[in-house]
Amino acid sequence: MRFLITAHRWLGIFLCLFFSAWFFSGAVLIYVPFPSLSTDEQLAAFQTDVNPSQIQISPKEAIQKTGIQNLNRMRIIDLQGNPIYVLHKTNKKIDVIRADNGKHLNSVSYDVAIEVAKKFTGNSIGGSKSSVEYDQWIVYESFDPYRPFFRVELYDSEYTTLYISERTGETLQKTTAFQRGWNYVGAVAHWVYPTILRKHWGLWDQTVWWLSLFGVIAASSGLWLGIIRYREAKRKVASQYQGWMRWHHILGMLVGSFVLTWIFSGWLSMDHERLFSSPKPKADRIEKFQGIPLTRAIENISAEALRNLKPFRELEFKVVRGRTILLMRRQNETQLLAQDKLGKLAETELTKEELVNAVQKAWPEAKIKTADKVASDDVYSQLREGRMPPNTLRIVLDSDSETWLHVDMDTGNIVSVMDQGRRVYRWLFNGLHSLDFPGLVNHRPFWDAVILFLLTIGFIFSLTGIVIGVKRIRESIKKND
Repeated sequence: MRFLITAHRWLGIFLCLFFSAWFFSGAVLIYVPFPSLSTDEQLAAFQTDVNPSQIQISPKEAIQKTGIQNLNRMRIIDLQGNPIYVLHKTNKKIDVIRADNGKHLNSVSYDVAIEVAKKFTGNSIGGSKSSVEYDQWIVYESFDPYRPFFRVELYDSEYTTLYISERTGETLQKTTAFQRGWNYVGAVAHWVYPTILRKHWGLWDQTVWWLSLFGVIAASSGLWLGIIRYREAKRKVASQYQGWMRWHHILGMLVGSFVLTWIFSGWLSMDHERLFSSPKPKADRIEKFQGIPLTRAIENISAEALRNLKPFRELEFKVVRGRTILLMRRQNETQLLAQDKLGKLAETELTKEELVNAVQKAWPEAKIKTADKVASDDVYSQLREGRMPPNTLRIVLDSDSETWLHVDMDTGNIVSVMDQGRRVYRWLFNGLHSLDFPGLVNHRPFWDAVILFLLTIGFIFSLTGIVIGVKRIRESIKKND
């Protein structure tokens, strides 16, 4: 019992500041999420469509010029009126080849970045000519292949900053003064996201995982001690303590269960395959789903076939069960293309049968049980913190874990792999942390009122812990003097 009291006391002193920050920042995150640019916004940033008539180099020739053996992704976009191939290697590096003359593009100049920014915004530009590898708003691993970035500041009323890749000239991040200010007390505080820590993913992952685990221990030990002390008082009074300890005890009894489940579910957000499987398909599964390597799939696509296309914002080369598919993106519109018998590129679609066969090829150990479109109100895919594409096909495997494969029929992408463990995770994390429960999360502002009330009470409870912790430290210092 003494060990439990000591552990809770000193863990509480150390973690009460984190608890209060997590509750406050959680409320901020509801209304001011971490800055990001959607695919549509990124496409809008190009402004100028690719002019297919300028394409002189075929996809095969572009790959040959780079010497790439293993290709993960391949796209065509526009850069200052010139079409370029962006080749994503399996090692997460990028090569860029001009599609008009086959020259290798090592980097984009600052002057080009300025022109890209002007087209995107139409505003005057400020800022320095230096590029940055990392800062607070480009810490995600998804930015790694595109580093370094030109950070371009705009002379507008929102004090907007654009991040333009020095590798491809793409505008991949946009922030405003409002977002930056609130995110320091929102996402940055909530996710323990200071740049110096977050840019080292492994260190950040271990730090926050252990920090959250100690938080779970502190919350669970406190709830247990609170119950014991209440029973010892024989229920004659709400609490046997006085002053701040009394408030801490009473509030702990009232909201202790919420505090514990909220900290526990927050800890689960850092699971990263420690207890639950990953929702992302493994590389070998993707290879089997595709059927043949992308380098082989694009061999027969000629530069002439590409020149006959209408202007587009982005063209991505894909392969599903051995069939080459081109995903053409225009602003607010996507279209799938495939070669006909004459070698021309014509509109096509991915059929349910085709995707089911591709999944069966990738998961040969289990038979297909069912394959149906995901409903718009599905509780496993239409979540507050992440919604699947509207045309998603759910393919259920007849296996021990009854794995669900979600495939986007508009792009051919495997959106997620969801076994029984992942479905449990949905309720333990999304349910407990965001109150993402049917009948509640889709009824706003009632949901807002409930979660803000709980977060406020949790914040006040944490403040009582801070006061008690400060007093305890002062007492310890006086005893040692």
